[in-house]
Amino acid sequence: MQALVGILGRSLPKPPSDLLLAANLRPVWQRKAPENLKGVEPLWYCRGRLVVAAPGSAYAARLREEAPGLIQSLRAEVGLDGLREIVVRPAQRVPQARAVATAAPRSAVAARCFGTLAASIDDPALKASLGRLAATLAPADGAATSRP
Repeated sequence: MQALVGILGRSLPKPPSDLLLAANLRPVWQRKAPENLKGVEPLWYCRGRLVVAAPGSAYAARLREEAPGLIQSLRAEVGLDGLREIVVRPAQRVPQARAVATAAPRSAVAARCFGTLAASIDDPALKASLGRLAATLAPADGAATSRP
């Protein structure tokens, strides 16, 4: 079991400790953002930067005008006390497709790790469980199982 913990500790990515994702930011944004900026969506916060998606250039311009006051207001919220800047991205260019594309290589690596670990385990139940986990993490094209 300690071998499994060691493999997981080395192979799984560790997010920054101050990372906040959209689900956690939306309620705060709805409370603190002025009414004319409710169409702007928060994407994530990390290391002093709040990244938001603006549905158009008019929203982006309004946000830039109101950013200093909004930053002060958001700093009062738990987890946002280090907020330094708000980065505006166009809503149509939100990189959601890229997040899915970069997750696949990590899954392939994890699938290989669990597959290799399963092969070295004597306990049949644990071996089967690790094999199922490896199969679940493997990309649909089978790339993770083709390499040892």
